Amino acid sequence: MSVDVSDTKPENRGPKKQPSLLGRLLGNQRTPTPESDSTSVSVDSLPPLTDLTLSGYNAGTKHRILDPELASNIRNLVPPRLQLFNEWELLYSLEQHGISLNSLYRNCHPDTQRRNLKMKKARANDESGGYAEGPHGYVIVVQDEHKNKFGCYVNEYPHPSEHKRYYGNGECFLWKTEWYSSHHDPKRRRERRFKAYPYTGLNDNLIYSNVDFIAVGSSQGQNGLYIDKSLYSGVSYPCETFGNEILCEHDSDTEYGSFKIMNLEVWRVGELE
Repeated sequence: MSVDVSDTKPENRGPKKQPSLLGRLLGNQRTPTPESDSTSVSVDSLPPLTDLTLSGYNAGTKHRILDPELASNIRNLVPPRLQLFNEWELLYSLEQHGISLNSLYRNCHPDTQRRNLKMKKARANDESGGYAEGPHGYVIVVQDEHKNKFGCYVNEYPHPSEHKRYYGNGECFLWKTEWYSSHHDPKRRRERRFKAYPYTGLNDNLIYSNVDFIAVGSSQGQNGLYIDKSLYSGVSYPCETFGNEILCEHDSDTEYGSFKIMNLEVWRVGELE
């Protein structure tokens, strides 16, 4: 099953009704309403989402693959508690940090994130303290040799697993962008379409990563997204975990797609405190 949101823009989710909404979404408190005492919050009751800020690019970074439109499409599908955060932080960029899977893992580790936050505060003379663990999610963005973009959202930071088992939960999903043009007007300029593939529940093969690769989704030994340790190449198969199509460009008669990685980024959704 795929979710096509090519024409989706950030929704106006209605006026903010109570100042304690964020606390309720994060599970910090429960505020009964006259209609219901449920802790669930309907989408219609959420405040309008503010524009996203993408932080972490260096001034000299020329190739920036996550743009505001793509980020907004991904944001619409992450858990509601994370949609409220209007700043995403770049943790790893192939261009900025070098071609190294070890560097990717190191930059995504919470200890490294906290250390970088501490240095950032010191530069800004911010003396506020505390590192209360907050909700997090991570977005991996790949750009291939055809300038196609695809990747995944995962609920845990990518790391080499100490045990040979999968991790992650049903919030994870795969996504891709593809070019399309109207069948009724073939001369019309091609546009990009965003498609997402949420968790199907058919198996629990969500994320498996070690010093040799990162794999997201799997069935019959074939991965929805596989990134080699060289960060130079990868493959994509349809898999039962997400019911996905092949994420990268491929011939119509092939069972999988292979790609060369021209750029790769990892972003944190949510804040450290």
